[in-house]
Amino acid sequence: MTWLAPWALAAGALGMLGVIAAHLLSRQRPRALALATARFLPTGMLEATTLQRVPTDRWWMLLRLLILALLALGVAQPVATISRVPTRTVLLLDGTLPLPAQQRAIDALGESDAVIAFDTVAVIKARDGVRARLARSASLSAAFALLAHARDSLASGTTQLRVTIASSFASRSFDPATRSLRELLPDSITALPIELPDDSAVARGAIVVHAVGDDPIAATALLLGDSVARVGTIIERGDVLTLADSSAAESGATVLWWPTRSAKGVPALQALTVASTTWIAPMTRDSSATPLAGRVVGWWADGSAAMREHRVGDGCVLSLSAGLPDAGDQSLSLAAQAWLAAVLTSCDGEPNAAHAAPAWLAAPPSRRVSLATRPVVASLATPCLIGAALALALLELLLRRRSAL
Repeated sequence: MTWLAPWALAAGALGMLGVIAAHLLSRQRPRALALATARFLPTGMLEATTLQRVPTDRWWMLLRLLILALLALGVAQPVATISRVPTRTVLLLDGTLPLPAQQRAIDALGESDAVIAFDTVAVIKARDGVRARLARSASLSAAFALLAHARDSLASGTTQLRVTIASSFASRSFDPATRSLRELLPDSITALPIELPDDSAVARGAIVVHAVGDDPIAATALLLGDSVARVGTIIERGDVLTLADSSAAESGATVLWWPTRSAKGVPALQALTVASTTWIAPMTRDSSATPLAGRVVGWWADGSAAMREHRVGDGCVLSLSAGLPDAGDQSLSLAAQAWLAAVLTSCDGEPNAAHAAPAWLAAPPSRRVSLATRPVVASLATPCLIGAALALALLELLLRRRSAL
């Protein structure tokens, strides 16, 4: 048990000594003596103050002592003392880091520390319950949002909360909401040094094309060969995705879904940009097919969305809504090959490279509130004790008035 205002206990003790002293100094009427000259004195009640060995009105004294004791205890604000951990570390663990780097960051934690493992979503786990798992992409916004929501519960039972982050800080980890969510956290964030392997090459393999007839993309894919796309890349030229395509994406494959089989209407010269590579050819925009929901990775010249990336398991599905030019020089040109290579590698992600953490990530906002100086709320015993003291004081007043009648 601790006291937020211990001076109230000393004041209450002094008050209780004053009550005892007042009851020891008793004012009583002296014994009457019949004197002949007493008739010349004015009439009235005569009292004398005497020191008593035993306090007078002992029951009243005990009641007043109890009132003072309750009032002093209430003003002193008792708070139950709980065992606290001196420091708790919360690790924000980027799921895109190599497994050895993730495991080293986890092993450096203590038993009372916690881990917020994040890729596109974030979860809180105890140190012993987290397992390193490799993800294709990660969102810092997801980690910050979860930490802002659960910070008070993570800080309970500790005197200091320490936040660290293990991440490569790839550009795809940031989005427009990341910095705003960081401003909600009153803690400094320490970026751990990460050692990443130099070999960041993605395994390449043959491109599987599911198409019918004289398909222009099939011919362009054959010209690219087996060294451009990652292993398991599939180009689906049907109206719908098949179950086999979805299963391949779950296992890490890249699936390019092109619902439109050929240009509809009159083709016009269009510029289609993906990953800073632009292909200019007579194409039409397909409004009949509904693209998959996901991140926009391809744009028409006017800035409207042309291709979206939808993450499925460890892989992704690229949905492109456009009418192709017929098989010929346009689809077999070097520009078309370079553009298709950029499309098929857009799901590869960034190479394994550790980027520097931005300055606004590490520094806390100016309105920082330190956990050690945060106001402590008194226990519920404080209003109860003061209320009991006031109730007994009112009871004493009523009893004294009743006894005076």
